[in-house]
Amino acid sequence: MRRYQGGLLVVAAMAVVFSLGCEEEQVGAPAAGGGAGAVPLEQRLEKAGDEIMASDKKAEAREWLKDDNHVLFKFHGGKKKLTEFVDEFYAAGAEKVYIGNIESEAGKDFAGTALVVLPQDASRRSKLFEIDKRVGPEFQEDPVSDKGQKYLYYTFD
Repeated sequence: MRRYQGGLLVVAAMAVVFSLGCEEEQVGAPAAGGGAGAVPLEQRLEKAGDEIMASDKKAEAREWLKDDNHVLFKFHGGKKKLTEFVDEFYAAGAEKVYIGNIESEAGKDFAGTALVVLPQDASRRSKLFEIDKRVGPEFQEDPVSDKGQKYLYYTFD
């Protein structure tokens, strides 16, 4: 365990060093008032969602949640709470809900993100963004507004 924690510390330190030196694209949420070159939150989430959709490290959420070898990392609500959210998103009109950024270790699959594929229909989108206002804080995510994006995006860390 000590080796794992040390590895995480090294990775975190490297991330800080790289983020300080990165000039092309901001990684975190835009600063208040947005600076020159700040990429809006919705655009960053859209890019992350596109990457998940192109990846083979994703699975449909309901199916993925059924397997006992599938684990949520640092989500205090657990699989039961996430299953409720997934069902609520589908009932409100989500096209699909995926578990993304799945990593495997020691026979277990760990979820990194949840991705809700939004419909085009305005009334269904509105319902999903209302759910997001309530669900987002459960994932410690900043609220997003409907700017025509394709996804709602949540992380488990």
